Order: sequence, then C-alpha cells, then structure tokens
Amino acid sequence: MTAALSLGLARAAYDASFRYANERVQFKKPIGKFQAIQMKISTMATEIEASRLMVYNATRMIDRGEPCMKEASMAKYFASETACRAADEATRIFGSYGYSMEYPVQRFWRDTRFLLFGGGTSEILQVIIARELGLGK
Repeated sequence: MTAALSLGLARAAYDASFRYANERVQFKKPIGKFQAIQMKISTMATEIEASRLMVYNATRMIDRGEPCMKEASMAKYFASETACRAADEATRIFGSYGYSMEYPVQRFWRDTRFLLFGGGTSEILQVIIARELGLGK
C-alpha cells in the first residue's frame, strides 16, 4: 500500500512539474526548454516508471499468492525514495513558488516524508531485502 501511495505522490509531483515547466516563462521561453529542467523531469519520469513496474510486479505476486517479501520491500523502498526525490525536484523546478500555498508541490514535499517511515523505514527495508537475498544468514 505504501509503495502505491508513493507512486501516486511521485506522479502528482511529476505532473505538476511538467505542467509548470511548460507554463512558466523565463528569458522569453518556457523553462521546460532549458536542459536542466528537462533533465530533472526526465529523471523523475524514469524513476516513476521503474517504481510503477516494481509496484505492479509485487501486487501481481500478492494476487497470485506467491511469496514476495523481497519484491514488496524493494517496491516500497524504491517508490518511497522516488516520491521524495520527485517532490524535492518539483520544489526546485517551481523555485520559490514551491513553498507557496498556491501550488500543490509544497504539500507533496511534506506528504512524501511520511512515506519514508510508514510501512518500515528505508533502512529497515534494506535489511529485509538483504536478508531475502541471503545475506547475513
């Protein structure tokens, strides 16, 4: 569940950033034309797609009744970290507006921080993943 929430928040941060990058004009052109902004948005899109695939794989395994502790932990770990990075990059793309109550990215940034703890911290999930991989036995 936390991985799916993370995926949704990451996507919301991405969508808001994508729209803003096409709307916000600086130096007589949309900021989405600047390579630095393009790199931020393309990285967000790539990490979101990887998160989506991991979440879908874990939920498919759950639906089939297959053991999936490793896959579910990986999905939650990666997706929650992705959501935090996406929200952080969104605040950077929005600049000072990223902290304004007029735009949703300030809320995305706050909301994603809970995802790092709910359902297990990233560090605990890394321990579980390592154990599932056979380390430390």
